[in-house]
Order: sequence, then structure tokens, then C-alpha cells
Amino acid sequence: MDIDALRKRFPNEEACRKFFETILWKHGRSCPRCLNMKSYPLKSRKGVYECAHCKRQFTVTCQTPMHSTKLPLWKWLLAMFLMVSSSKGISSISLGKWIGISQESAWKMGHSIRKMMDVGDELLPALNGIVELDEKYVGGKPRYQKGVVHPRGKATKKE
Repeated sequence: MDIDALRKRFPNEEACRKFFETILWKHGRSCPRCLNMKSYPLKSRKGVYECAHCKRQFTVTCQTPMHSTKLPLWKWLLAMFLMVSSSKGISSISLGKWIGISQESAWKMGHSIRKMMDVGDELLPALNGIVELDEKYVGGKPRYQKGVVHPRGKATKKE
């Protein structure tokens, strides 16, 4: 997919918002504060929902790194596309020029996107059983003892 195909698939903010809603709310829309599944859209503001339980308003960007920015969702989607499609990564200067924002905003946006792509430690299995490492000496210099010469190098009996 190239940028033209991306723009055809997401021609406006409504399409971008619907895309993020399908990704973040796979099992149905839920309130990010009380996790209630019952909510209804506000007619006066597109993309804003009100929880039926706690009566708080929320959007698809609540409690995500995209929440408190004034950038349109299209720029977030374009930045994600550029970061994922570049084979060797992308600098904040280039990202800022390509999507039309300052370098500082692009730097913060890049870190936020990387944070969203992080799977987290809870999904990775913990090490258990026998774990092998290549020639790693744990410990350090032996303590000083009067009259004792400690050998140096690989042949030592360090742990």
C-alpha cells in the first residue's frame, strides 16, 4: 500500500475514527473509566460517547497516547503508516516534514506510536528452567586478602 491508496481508504476524519474504533473496541464500545459496555453517541458531537453508568463522555482516543493532542487522526494514521513502512526507521525531522508538523511534535508522536506498538511485559513469558549464556562472568574483582595472589583471566573459578 502506498500513501495514495491510504488516502483513498481513509478520505476523511470520520473514516479514520471508524478505523480506530474497530481496532480499539473489538468486542464493543466500552467506557475507558468504568469499563461499562453500555454507552450512547452524542448527537451534538461526532465521535463522542457518553457512558450509561458513570455519565462521563469519552472518545476513541481516551486513555491512549493520541488523547490530548490537537492533531487530526489522519496525521496519526499517516505517521503510523510511515513508521511501519520504513525499513530502517524514520527520524523525527523527516516525519515532521512529511506530515506537516514541527520536529518536536513529530518526536513526541514517534515515541507515542512506539509506546502503542509495545506488547508489554505481561505477554512475554518469564525465563524458567535452565538458561544458558555465552561466557558471562558474574561477580567482579576478588576481595583483597593479605598474602593471596588471585589469578586473572578465563581460567579463574568465578561464578
